[in-house]
Order: sequence, then structure tokens, then C-alpha cells
Amino acid sequence: MSGASPYAGMTVAVGTMHGKDAAFAPAFARWLDAGVRPSADLDTDALGTFTRDVPRAISPEDAAITKARAASSELGTPLGLATEASYAPAFGGFGPVVHEELAVFVDVNRGIHVTHGVRTFADVAPARTVTDEGEAGQYLERIGFPHQAVVARSEGALRKGIQDAAVVRDLVRRGPVVLEPDLRAHLNPERRRTLRRLSWMLAARLRTPCSVCGCPGFGLVDAERGVPCAACGEPTAQVCAEVHGCAACGEREVHARAVSVADPATCRWCNP
Repeated sequence: MSGASPYAGMTVAVGTMHGKDAAFAPAFARWLDAGVRPSADLDTDALGTFTRDVPRAISPEDAAITKARAASSELGTPLGLATEASYAPAFGGFGPVVHEELAVFVDVNRGIHVTHGVRTFADVAPARTVTDEGEAGQYLERIGFPHQAVVARSEGALRKGIQDAAVVRDLVRRGPVVLEPDLRAHLNPERRRTLRRLSWMLAARLRTPCSVCGCPGFGLVDAERGVPCAACGEPTAQVCAEVHGCAACGEREVHARAVSVADPATCRWCNP
């Protein structure tokens, strides 16, 4: 780490209702010499919830930009930050799921936003209908309750953030209950670990200036695909190069990966 941080002594407003500022504080202090503060009045759930009671109407990146700008405005600082997570089945729906966490940093003074994401596998238990206390207990043990909170649906009602087994037992006594993990950051230890990892990646990127204009945040913006299949030579979806860029001037650098051929198992021609 060389040179002064472009954000030294400044405050980054974090658009969150779920304690995400705690995940970013150490990295931003270490890399950027900047502090973080959570928003107080911003209703981030209005842009969509994991429990689907509020559907997401815009893309994850647009939602994060909206939250980051709103937090910046609320706290009166030119710097805003927000994240959005998506979960999708992997391996045809069996085993772990793919967790993609996207962070957006907004610098109002420079007129830029920097997007950085991380994709990993996560152990997210599928929703399960339980009809007695024994089944409920097994499910709670499976997800790591109470550190991992649970969501309960019963008789048309939705209960979020449950960390008391007595609440679940009481619901089950009244009838069948659908249980699922609460994926919000403050109630999901695995997601908090991913957020901390992402925070260091984003903070390091914000210390990386563009070689042309000097704007902070130079880094990965795209990928080029098309590594040829080792068997038939046709291009595959495997990444052959990373494209790094600047959020201000549009400078681009292509960094080729050290790979010359792709496994035929990834080829849509050899393995349709």
C-alpha cells in the first residue's frame, strides 16, 4: 500500500438496516483510513426482500446504487456504500447454492460508482414444512440455530428473525410451519463472512488509481470468454481474459489468463 488514501479522514455512509457497516469497518479503516456509518432512516427492504413479501423490481446493482446514494444523502457525506445478495441453485439444485454478493461504492464528488462482487458456494438449507417439535428441532440444528436465524410461515403469517426455539415450538403446536433460513446479514453468519471478504477486496480496489486519470477504483469490470475446447477447438464459455477499467475515464486493460485450452466437459459441442 503506497501513497495517501484518496478517502483518508472521510466517512462512508452504508445503506443498511442489518449491520453491514460492521463488516466493512476494519477493511476501510486499514486500507482507506476512512470511517463507516450506517444509515438510520433508510428502508432498504422497500427494494426487495429474501422472503419475497416485497419483490425485487430492479437489478441487484441498481438496488445497491439506489441504497448507497440514499445513505450518502441521508448522512450528508459524498461517499455511499451498499450491497445486494443473490442466491441460486448449483449442480442442478442439489447440494450447495451459489451466493453472489455485490457491493457498490458511490463517490458523489467524482461522479462515479465502483461495483465489485464475489461469488462463492453457500450452505443454505432449503425451506421445509415441519409438523411437530421433533422435525422442527432437527431443522433448527441443521441450519446452525440460533446463530443462524429462521423465518417461519404459518396460517398465512410470516415471522422473520426468529432466534428463540420456544417461538418455533409454539407455532408448530398450532399447525404445520414452513421454516427457512433468514438470509439477512445480521442473522446469517456465513453471509457476514462473505461480506468481510468482499470488504477487503473493495477497499484494496479503492486504493488502486487509474493509470490515465488517477481516479480511484480501477479494477475488474468485464471478462472475455472463448477459450477453445481441447477436443474440437470451438470456443467455450470459459474466461480467457479479465478486463480492468476506470469508472471515470473509461480506460481499459485486458489481462489474459494463463489458459490455452478448455476441458471438453465445458464445451457445448462436445458435451451438449
